[in-house]
Amino acid sequence: MAKPKKQTQSKVVELDASQVADNLSEEALSRLNEERIKAAEENLENAKKRVSTKVYAVQFESMAHIDMFIDFMNNDAEWKEKESLGVIEICKVLDKLKSDGIKNNILYLQALPLEASHYFISKQSGKGLKEAKAFISLLKPFEQGLESAKADAQEIQDLEKELAAAQQGIELA
Repeated sequence: MAKPKKQTQSKVVELDASQVADNLSEEALSRLNEERIKAAEENLENAKKRVSTKVYAVQFESMAHIDMFIDFMNNDAEWKEKESLGVIEICKVLDKLKSDGIKNNILYLQALPLEASHYFISKQSGKGLKEAKAFISLLKPFEQGLESAKADAQEIQDLEKELAAAQQGIELA
């Protein structure tokens, strides 16, 4: 036996599009919290100021390793085109640090020279155990400072997302 088909009833609802749009825009505006936006702006500005002046410690095993790094940047850092500007700036920073005096085999670098130094060191290649050990002795001191700099950069990105969300009336998870 065939089952009887069910009949469906439908209703037509008429809406005025301008009323719906007005209600939606009012709802969106009500979600914008001016205090939240202002707080997000202040948090972002404070973090940017703090990070722009922050220095990261790069601890070398000895002054000889610092001299090896300075010699590398002055003579052996490979660059292409505008990367040359990075080498010039790093060497200026290193010259200033050296003239100010280096204590306890620690260089204090801001984020940009720190990241650029790591970049130029990591571009190296070599042969054999001796060169591999020399490479690692240059690269390793930058790891902790670089991790801290990346964490600070991530904090800035997160605060920028929070500000954008506040400006759009969105809650971040």
